[in-house]
Amino acid sequence: MKAQLTFQYLISFIAFIGLIIYIYISYSANIPAYIQTVKKEATRSKAYQLSELLINDPGEPVDWYQLSVDNIKRIGLSDESLNRQNLISSKKIDKLNNNFICSTEASYNLLRKKLGLEDKDFSIIISMIENDGSRNPLYDCIPSITAERTIKITRIVTINDTNSVPSGVLNATEVIVQM
Repeated sequence: MKAQLTFQYLISFIAFIGLIIYIYISYSANIPAYIQTVKKEATRSKAYQLSELLINDPGEPVDWYQLSVDNIKRIGLSDESLNRQNLISSKKIDKLNNNFICSTEASYNLLRKKLGLEDKDFSIIISMIENDGSRNPLYDCIPSITAERTIKITRIVTINDTNSVPSGVLNATEVIVQM
């Protein structure tokens, strides 16, 4: 009787350990996919934050497009003269084109610093949407660094185009941020 209890105990103990091992292996197989998903969502959040900073923040100081690059604390494209949400300034995009050409590593790193993204690689494409739906590039920041950019945030905003008409004309614009 005593040997039979010990044998039953041993069988149930082995079954219990087997069940624990099975659950552990099943669970641990999902961990890499979960970690990858968490990293992707964190990158998506960072890309959206960058698009939001570009579109709805005027930068610091707000007239940074009139200053030298050394005096710029933060870049933002929001048009401070009309103070509307999702309205960017053509003057600020012109400053980007003149001072932050992403084909050189030094200029790209300076842009990263002014956007507060020294630890992330990104690309920014700003295009005016023509009446026929075609895109007219206004600013392209596609660095020579060949990092894989799996997250793409596309936002449609309005630009106060003072280059075409001195008093300004509002046009649809597409802002793409990739990380």
